[in-house]
Amino acid sequence: MCAMVKSIVAAVDISQASRSAFKQALVLVSSMRARLVVVGVTPRYEGNMNRLKIRDANIQLSEPFRKSLEDAAAYAASLGLKIQTVHRMGEPSEEIVRVAEEEDAELIVLGNARRSKVEQVLLGGMIQKVIDSSPCDVLLVPELAEIRFGKILVGVNGTPASKAAGMRALDLAVSYGSEVHAVTAIDLPTDRSLRYGVMKDARQKGFKALEAITEQGERLGLQVETELQENSPEKCLVEYARRKDIQHIVLGSKGYSGVGDILHGSVVERVAGLAPCPVQVVKKAG
Repeated sequence: MCAMVKSIVAAVDISQASRSAFKQALVLVSSMRARLVVVGVTPRYEGNMNRLKIRDANIQLSEPFRKSLEDAAAYAASLGLKIQTVHRMGEPSEEIVRVAEEEDAELIVLGNARRSKVEQVLLGGMIQKVIDSSPCDVLLVPELAEIRFGKILVGVNGTPASKAAGMRALDLAVSYGSEVHAVTAIDLPTDRSLRYGVMKDARQKGFKALEAITEQGERLGLQVETELQENSPEKCLVEYARRKDIQHIVLGSKGYSGVGDILHGSVVERVAGLAPCPVQVVKKAG
């Protein structure tokens, strides 16, 4: 997402988290004067409802999702805002991404419900699938959280993905007059960290990543507050966010194991599941 966007896609379903995220998306499009497309996806039913003598199975399954879209449109209208609604049936992650592609969206907004580790294993996956396939940034909004840009935290480790996240964080900071914070997490397996020179090399790479974003910030007239920590990336980022009252976290979508495994696979989802504020996952440089 560039600081100012023209088109945003928000997904709604029957959960409170999605309704909360939708309301925040309305605030965002209103401030940006952007267009909001709200999509509701009825998951495809793989069973045979006809055997249970349930008529019009697809209609019945779709009813709560269509109702969510109707409620969203009515709420927006009550605020004097007009939105576009789209109903689809199929795999939710695939349909959300497809709508974003069709609408040439610059941002997808998803509600992110608090879940236990067991629930993440059993129910998770949809968010990661959207992130993996999305053509644009994905903003994960915790239930009842607000989208604000006063204090922005970005996770960096020197990879191309983290560099794109750093540029996005700086771009947002320039537009909104934000404070910028950058954290690198060193999370090496014990057997690797004990090898001669490995930890020293990891620290040097971490400091270089922080130095790079600091220099980029200075060129834009921004001061970046930096910190290097030795712990799991989710713990480093979430604890820092709470300690510094961070309002917006920016992460890259991919990375590698080693220095600051902030951007690797499900780490993004774990950070989003624990963070007190929205997490923006950057898919490409803007």
